[in-house]
Amino acid sequence: MLERLIHRPILLTILLGVVSLFCSCQQPNSANASHDHELADWPARAQTVYSEHFQLFFENEYAVVGRETTLALHVSNLRDGSPRQSGSLKFSLNGDAANFNEAIDNPARPGIYLVQLTFEKPGSYSWSAIIDSDNVELAPIVVHADEHSAIHAAEDAAESDSGITMLKEQQWPIRLLIEEVQRKSVAHQIPATARIAACKTHSAKVLSPVMGKLVAPQPGARIVLGQQVKAGDLLAMLQVPLLGDTLAAWQAAAAQATSEAARAAAELQQASASFERVQSLFAKQAKSQLQLEEAQYQYATAVAADQSARVISEIYSQAQPGSAMSLPLFAPISGQVITAATASGEWVSDAETLFEIQNLSQLHVSVRVPEADLPELSAPYRAHIPHPNNTTRIALPGTDGKLLLAAQKVDPLTHSAELLYEIPNPGWLRAGMTLTAQLSTGEAHDVMSVPWSSIVDDSGMSIAFVQTGGETFERRVVQLGHRDGERVEVLSGLELGERVVTDGAYVVHLTALSGAIPAHSH
Repeated sequence: MLERLIHRPILLTILLGVVSLFCSCQQPNSANASHDHELADWPARAQTVYSEHFQLFFENEYAVVGRETTLALHVSNLRDGSPRQSGSLKFSLNGDAANFNEAIDNPARPGIYLVQLTFEKPGSYSWSAIIDSDNVELAPIVVHADEHSAIHAAEDAAESDSGITMLKEQQWPIRLLIEEVQRKSVAHQIPATARIAACKTHSAKVLSPVMGKLVAPQPGARIVLGQQVKAGDLLAMLQVPLLGDTLAAWQAAAAQATSEAARAAAELQQASASFERVQSLFAKQAKSQLQLEEAQYQYATAVAADQSARVISEIYSQAQPGSAMSLPLFAPISGQVITAATASGEWVSDAETLFEIQNLSQLHVSVRVPEADLPELSAPYRAHIPHPNNTTRIALPGTDGKLLLAAQKVDPLTHSAELLYEIPNPGWLRAGMTLTAQLSTGEAHDVMSVPWSSIVDDSGMSIAFVQTGGETFERRVVQLGHRDGERVEVLSGLELGERVVTDGAYVVHLTALSGAIPAHSH
């Protein structure tokens, strides 16, 4: 009951000529004495109104001339579902005889403003409230001549106890959020699976060109797992004796080193030209900062490869049969070492993987599309990956990404085709992750829709909870249409303008299952 809100609140006294303060020692008048109703049994009414920033849930006892009446206004922030912690509330009480404006400096407790009034004359009094810049009109307060007429008015207005009751004190801790059902743009989307992999141009292995003994580049300076290296950094030295079987391998490796030097020089020339072109376009604002950094990365990698190839080719050309040579092993790209030799001084074989370096600034995203959904896809093949823990999402290919492969063939084993994107890493993606993805199929349409978070799966049925009052909810079975990321089309079960729970819907669902009607704990 409303009276349980009151625990020695600061009383607001209003004296209007029609409203007077009753002292606590005053005896009830003869008209009221005929009905010996306890306060705990006195009827109250409730109403809920919305402003731009707040939800106001207003409760007031049925007012009677000469009887103290309690009014309680629950104020919730629509932005985050929290109770209003502080700040004034201005209200106006306007009757036929006079107008009165007053302000309550702060809520009696978080979210709850309390007022106690005593009226001298019957009639209807309009009631409005101002919170910050929001001005809301509430239903008029009707003051009855005696308790008998007030009780009969309450009985006439009484409604059956239907729906789900969840008090504001239960809603506020979980920050329950609501949203008005509206018409919004929704495009049909296809659910798919996305797998994250390291970009091949940003991942490299360093293999042993011949058999030899692997040693650290400097004593006590062995490259270890997790270490960050730059393109061209010396990773290790490979000591190769040029005797016996090793001699033949050395001769083959020397020829390969000469070829590698020529190839590296050609790739450096191409990377240099590409970097200069991107620099020029960036100056004209035709390329993004990320594209400039990517071109610079490719150029730096090409410079390191060219220098490494020339050094190795020169070492091979100067080596003499019957002796030994020390072959330097350089980092081909900048990144993190994810595979490293276990010990310095170990003997390694030809073509053995000694180091693996990975740079996760760029990633490949492989999205598998079921063959049954392929007819719905069309260029430009846009998609997105929702973040698993919040409402953000990654657009594919996005502003700085690109589509590499567009469902060219169907895998006969998985009956799916691949869309392959290359994107910059937003920071939280890791190679090897498997995530959900949504593929856009075409033009969007304005339809009645709600956030996907407002839908609860109840034994295969899609359920939404409509807030019918500040502390009451109604369970609705809804028929859903197309889903577009975080929004879903509603074909039936809801009406435009109704307000559904968007955050905390499952808690309301659990409250409905309990069947208990909670009592005020104020």
